[in-house]
Amino acid sequence: MAYYLRKEKKKKGIYLQMYESHWDKEKKQPRSNSVMAFGYVQDLISDEIPDPVAYYTDFVAKKNADRAAALAEKTRPRAFTAPVEYNLGHFLLHTLLEELNVRNVIDILAAQMRFQFSVYDMIAQLIFSRVICPCSKAKTVSAVFPHLYNSSPISEDQVYDGLSFIGGSYKKYIELFNHCYEQYYQRDFGNVFFDCTNYYFEIDLPYQDKQKGPSKENRHDPVIGQALLLDADLVPVAMQMYPGNESEKPYIRKIIEEMKGRYKVSGKTVQVADKGLNCARNIYAAAKEADDGYIFSKSVHGRNLSQKEKKWLILENDENVWKDYRDKDGNLLFRLKSCVDTFSYHFEENDPKTGKDTTKTFSVTEKRIVSYNPALAKKQKAEIRKMADKASGYATYKTVAREELGDSAKYVKITNIDKNGKRIKPVVEIDKEKIEEDLKYAGYNLMVTSELDMDPLQVYRTYHSLWKIEESFRITKSYLDARPVYVHKKETIYGHFLICYLSLFLLRVLEIKVFKNKINSYDLIHFMRDFRVVKIEKDSYINISRDQAVNEKVKELTGLTTLDALYLSEKEVENLFKNCMLLDS
Repeated sequence: MAYYLRKEKKKKGIYLQMYESHWDKEKKQPRSNSVMAFGYVQDLISDEIPDPVAYYTDFVAKKNADRAAALAEKTRPRAFTAPVEYNLGHFLLHTLLEELNVRNVIDILAAQMRFQFSVYDMIAQLIFSRVICPCSKAKTVSAVFPHLYNSSPISEDQVYDGLSFIGGSYKKYIELFNHCYEQYYQRDFGNVFFDCTNYYFEIDLPYQDKQKGPSKENRHDPVIGQALLLDADLVPVAMQMYPGNESEKPYIRKIIEEMKGRYKVSGKTVQVADKGLNCARNIYAAAKEADDGYIFSKSVHGRNLSQKEKKWLILENDENVWKDYRDKDGNLLFRLKSCVDTFSYHFEENDPKTGKDTTKTFSVTEKRIVSYNPALAKKQKAEIRKMADKASGYATYKTVAREELGDSAKYVKITNIDKNGKRIKPVVEIDKEKIEEDLKYAGYNLMVTSELDMDPLQVYRTYHSLWKIEESFRITKSYLDARPVYVHKKETIYGHFLICYLSLFLLRVLEIKVFKNKINSYDLIHFMRDFRVVKIEKDSYINISRDQAVNEKVKELTGLTTLDALYLSEKEVENLFKNCMLLDS
């Protein structure tokens, strides 16, 4: 664009104007328009302007020079100006979301609210941001959304409104994603894996579901509980939130009962959970009420086992035969043995008719499998000795404060009463018998199952698949940064955890179903965080990814040859989001 002096001949003489020339993109031809009119030459002549044509020619030239200088200053590189950088790695999540086709139903659910933004776009961008750069909602809106390729403008207030809306009915969204997922993959409910955890809040006082309770991190902030259920393929099925001061044991019954009702699950389901959920009431619910099966672990320490059970645990004779499992070099990995017997249980339950607690007793025939792992034994013995040393410091020299003992407190014995039952001055000593017993049973684990026909090795392997649900919690807490929680409103809290759950769900679908376990969730997260570009021209980008190893993995699995290219065109970037197919048709 440039200015020029136009001299137009008219009846009254030559008329002077300053015009601007520019290129019309639509008509693809040069165009011009009047910017300033000066007048007729004869009317402009004066003592100061004897030659109007020469005067205004210089005037227009000066305007062009000023404009060029201003443009040069505006486009001059600045020391503190960052290049325009975009995250592209979330194209995998974007493609998966689009193929699951959840948008239409989410739009229908949100239509009643008449939001001035797309709830689907908000959910999608929060999921992308949670995986790429988990942070507060304010920072997500200001620092993450703008760097997501093709993101929609959504404000912080809109995010909070949207989270409150979806959090108020979070189970509907879980059901929606499950329904769409099952259009491509058949769920296997033969085994289901269940566990619970909790999250702490950065607030001063308990409120609603945020209650004081036993935090997994031994913190004293208010906490909220989360129950998670995986199918036999270890893909998440359901999530349920509950107050932090409630026991987690009833939730395995509630969530499995709800799952069977919501998703029309028929037939027998084997519930797999750790010893924290192993109680008589849960066993009764699975075996007697739901006609399901179960695999629980049982602690080999303390009062959980009778002396008869403890004796059988380590006994080895012709009737208690261990089977050894070794690696290719002959090194012992673990040992297994099993027995089948009838065991009695009892629990207290409130009678709705009388309003009083009654004791319910029942018997079940169970298979019990004990495993011994020498590597685990070595690790546990080292931990026991370390705790014993800490306890010794308290009992002997008081070098450790009582509140700092933690798990070591179980090895400190405090005697307040003598043999005659008379109260005496407290005597603090090391509980040597407890230490010796724990060392004796180090490396042992006991599994209890209703599945009498299941091979001990199959039970062992099925139970040890629980590490996947523990890993799911670890990903949610550490990589997706679900904790600490800074939001306060109950519905907004549930919306926050729904986003974390859906992020985990999509990552697991990519890992387990799309890429057939050829890449893990950690590498997928690293790839999505690493795959970034800088815009250098209107239709050109430079790939600034640094992790070549993970880039090569995704490139090989997807067949996308442009993932490691230095220069990417706008069309190539758009193809990542539009033409990448992940799910089997």
